[in-house]
Amino acid sequence: EMALVPRIWRSAASSLKALLGPSRYGLKLASIAAMLGALFLLFATGDWRISAEAVIEGRVQRTIAAPIDGFIRSAEARAGDVVSAGQLLGTLDDSDLKLERLKWQTLRQQMVSESRDAASQRNRAEVSIIAARIEQADAEIELLDEQLARTRIAAPFDGVVIQGDLSQRLGTPVSRGDELFKVAPLDDYRVVLMVDERDIAHINEGLPGSLILASMPDRRFALTVERVTSVSSAEDGGNYFRVEARLSQDGAALRPGMEGVGKVELGEARLAWIWTRDFFAW
Repeated sequence: EMALVPRIWRSAASSLKALLGPSRYGLKLASIAAMLGALFLLFATGDWRISAEAVIEGRVQRTIAAPIDGFIRSAEARAGDVVSAGQLLGTLDDSDLKLERLKWQTLRQQMVSESRDAASQRNRAEVSIIAARIEQADAEIELLDEQLARTRIAAPFDGVVIQGDLSQRLGTPVSRGDELFKVAPLDDYRVVLMVDERDIAHINEGLPGSLILASMPDRRFALTVERVTSVSSAEDGGNYFRVEARLSQDGAALRPGMEGVGKVELGEARLAWIWTRDFFAW
């Protein structure tokens, strides 16, 4: 049998002869096209972008917690509602507090009557003792008034409720500090990009980009990378880093929780490298 190397050499020589010969025009055209394509890929440049899954977050998210121990009485708003500053979101039951206040108010009136009697008898010591008790009752009433005011849960600013639905918890008990709502402003958002760890080294603060949302595919929002964090998470067999960006235009139509795709512009690079870098990185 013929050795492998001579066979390869003869096959290559035969192909070259056919290519350079007077016939085989189709082969010549295909070879020229392949050569031009290879040259184009080697020297042509294009825009280099890194794509990542994106989600809209409120730059500020205010958590509204239960101010006192109690029971949920009513729900006036829930997740997704747009609210204004001071708008009622829900209330806690205040019947026990009102009864407690009535008790202290009655005791105070009794002590005021006793103080008058002691004063009419010129019993200064008794008057002083009763005066101290009246001050204690006033302090208790003031504390109860403050607690009664806190049973009304109001929005801290104009925004949208992004978490919380008390309508499913009416009558249930809550403890002081339990989370009831989360509210985010309507005009101050940030974009969170989950960038693959293979690309995170190329991302720097100040880079421009764009955002396309699933709910508004016909609109493109400009953004600028604001912060590259060291926070990562493992998802679908990959490791992704959290990158925060700010919107460069009005986002009045946006809402927290919207998802889409963000693309960060990294300048120009050769097309051959752009199209093959993922393969070689793998």
